[in-house]
Amino acid sequence: MGKLAMGILGGFSGTVGTVIGSVNKNGDDIIRVKSKKPRTSQTEAQINQRTKFGLVTQFMKPLNPILKVGFAGVTPVSMSPYNYACMLALNKAITGTAPDIELDYSMIRISEGSLAQVVKPTAQLVNGEVKFVWSNNSESSSGDITDQAILVVYNANNSQYSYSIGKTTREALGGTLALPNHEAGDQLQVFLFFKSASGTEVSTSQYLGTITISE
Repeated sequence: MGKLAMGILGGFSGTVGTVIGSVNKNGDDIIRVKSKKPRTSQTEAQINQRTKFGLVTQFMKPLNPILKVGFAGVTPVSMSPYNYACMLALNKAITGTAPDIELDYSMIRISEGSLAQVVKPTAQLVNGEVKFVWSNNSESSSGDITDQAILVVYNANNSQYSYSIGKTTREALGGTLALPNHEAGDQLQVFLFFKSASGTEVSTSQYLGTITISE
């Protein structure tokens, strides 16, 4: 704590607020600004959390238009669909231990809802496109033949996406999607969900696996 020797107009010694007072060898009063303490180095836990958050946000940011559809009906009032999707991924889709932390794509959700999922969906590379196939279960579930498919392909190597909304329906039993920017050897992660024709309901997203670009 600083001490004023001669009132507010005199010199002082010690620290007062953000300034430091002292007297040099010639007897002159010296006042200088208190320097900021350097930030302490981050803990391992903080670094790990930042790594996890970076992986999740890198995946989710480009998909924001999809997330607005996929989480419209379940997002808490205090959160955006993007933030809600990131929260789910941080809680459920992180695997490994530092420094080898990764995303488990099979645990990622890009939609959440009560509309029925399709049966036995698959995806494979056909003539330079990703071909989706599924079985129609609308007669025995909460789905309807007019439900619109949301198809998503993510290139895990360069964070590029390709997606379509409503270009095919549950009744069509499949659809195709152009590849995102890619090179030979890249790993594509494939997802699928449906929204009702009215847009009020969606199905929880389904992960269709990994496709490796061969050439």
